[in-house]
Amino acid sequence: MLLAFAASAFSQATFPSPTLTSISPLGAKPGTTLELTLRGSDLEGPQSVLLSDRAIPIKSLKPNLFSITLPADLKPALYDLRFVGRFGVSNPRVFEISTLDSITSSGSNAKPDKALKVALDSVIQGSFKSNSPHWFAIDLKKGQQLSATFDGQRFDTRTEMLGALSAPTGRELARMRAGIITFTAPSDARYRLRFNELMYRSGDDYGFRITLSSAAPPAPRTVRLADVRLIQIGQTVQDCFLPQGLSQAFDLPFKAGDQFILEVHSHQLGHSTDPHLIIENLKPDGKLTPQAEVADAPAITPVPDISIPSRDPCYPYVAKEDGVFRITVSDNFATTQPYELRIVKETPRPAPLIAVNAILPGAKVKGAEIGSANVPRGGIAALEIIAPNRNALSEPIELKAGKLPAGVICLGGFIGKGQSLGYIAFQASADAPPGVCILSDIPQSRFVSFGVIEATKDNILYRTTGSPALGVSAQSSPAFVQTEKTDIFEVAADSKLEIALKVTRHADFAEALKLKALGLIDAAKAPEADIPAKATAGKFTLDVKALKLAPGDYGLILQGPAKMKIRRDVEELTAAESDAKKSTEAQAAAKKQLETANADTTPKKSELVKLATAALKTADTTKATADELVKDLAAKSPAKEATFIVYSNPIRIRVKEAAKK
Repeated sequence: MLLAFAASAFSQATFPSPTLTSISPLGAKPGTTLELTLRGSDLEGPQSVLLSDRAIPIKSLKPNLFSITLPADLKPALYDLRFVGRFGVSNPRVFEISTLDSITSSGSNAKPDKALKVALDSVIQGSFKSNSPHWFAIDLKKGQQLSATFDGQRFDTRTEMLGALSAPTGRELARMRAGIITFTAPSDARYRLRFNELMYRSGDDYGFRITLSSAAPPAPRTVRLADVRLIQIGQTVQDCFLPQGLSQAFDLPFKAGDQFILEVHSHQLGHSTDPHLIIENLKPDGKLTPQAEVADAPAITPVPDISIPSRDPCYPYVAKEDGVFRITVSDNFATTQPYELRIVKETPRPAPLIAVNAILPGAKVKGAEIGSANVPRGGIAALEIIAPNRNALSEPIELKAGKLPAGVICLGGFIGKGQSLGYIAFQASADAPPGVCILSDIPQSRFVSFGVIEATKDNILYRTTGSPALGVSAQSSPAFVQTEKTDIFEVAADSKLEIALKVTRHADFAEALKLKALGLIDAAKAPEADIPAKATAGKFTLDVKALKLAPGDYGLILQGPAKMKIRRDVEELTAAESDAKKSTEAQAAAKKQLETANADTTPKKSELVKLATAALKTADTTKATADELVKDLAAKSPAKEATFIVYSNPIRIRVKEAAKK
């Protein structure tokens, strides 16, 4: 319980933003109606769930439990499931659409004699609510094959699975290794499967979905020792590393003026590998002289909010003369996993952009948080964009996005030549309706799967998935900041730059702002803009000489915290206050009607007084009910302080060479 609470409550950015920590079940068949349990925070006002880019309506049955009907035309695959509600869109969790029948294990099958009957070519799913194992019984014929497969990372769960298969006598016959049990039945019998969490941890975060297949497991890859192979610029070689860390060799001829990049991709493809790249010059007489030795991709600077580790080497080269490279590739981990050797022509190509949800600077010093991808009404929000595999030859990137929710515009963003990090910003109008969209212009996003307070005490689990989603929250922003001009700011490399700022504030926000400049250097050392309390203007001073910025174009954004009291159920309270105001007006009209009736001198006076008295009684009752509802809602949801992230519009600067003295 403490872990579940901490995961959703420790975040520095305490403004309401939907967060999913677990879902159950982890999958279903297309066309079925099921009860979907969503755990997390800020899941009020449910509208739908997104399965990747498809919105599916949901109906709330009770807190955290929803009814959903899956479309019959959903294709079998792993989908990103996101909750969409009053406060925007949540982080994704994995949900599988499969044509296989599934059986839910409640945990009552905690002993062998309580084993749940299952069948081949089906799925068993559930979660470890206690530290007890889950037992299953399966009938197999002699010669039948069984593969029981589980991959916790694939399903974005904390579970590390331990499993075994036993004979009717109880003797263990097979054990789960690397997430799979493979077994061929020696005779007709009822066999038992036992699964438990490796460390006997339990809770909603420890879900599982295990596929029981009759198909034979894939044959192991065969790896062939090869002689030196001739390759060309523009070619991609797909192969496997040689066993025992042995090297494969390739010869690459090139001409003077050729520009190309040598890349080895394996770790980025999801394999536990550490590729090693050695490049030598092959002389006409057969002698080799060293050119470069590359073990890992260059570090991304400034450091992104979420780790994007890459053990894949990358080497750009501009040829000054004709020559031949002898390239050798090996794996420091001595695996035989697949890899790709890419010899990329340096021509414009789509950048493999990765989006990261927004968190406050410094929030991830000791741990990690899920962050938010929601723009509040009347505010600006930004996503951090990482461009991996960049080098000195990589061209600038203009960040943009289209097909946005109503009331939202994209303010753009920029990643300079050879740089790897930038920010794309969005602005919502003060009356923007809640909504969501998939930012298809950005192909990938990376998430912290579970919030972690202290990284030294808990592993941080990450997942890279498809395009990010952007939500619009019904909550209003305390403020947003804009530069007085949106042109490119030019400054000499030995000078300072002053940028005038204007601040648009919410009526209830008057606090001072301290905003860091993100995108130039690491956040901990980034320059700041200080805006006094109640001020609607300020300035940001950038000491280019002190930051040692080389000539070129840069993009940055100002970001910082702002605290403001908010009511979570503000829409209900606003509607109730509106009704109360109308009832007050109706009561006043009824009183005036009664006064008019009492002043009447015609024979109809008594009838008019009777009608007016009844109308006033009804108006009094309506007003009392409306006032009581306002009082109850105000007491139920008192205004509480929340910390928001305040942004400026993206800022672009051009550093020019210092004037010669």
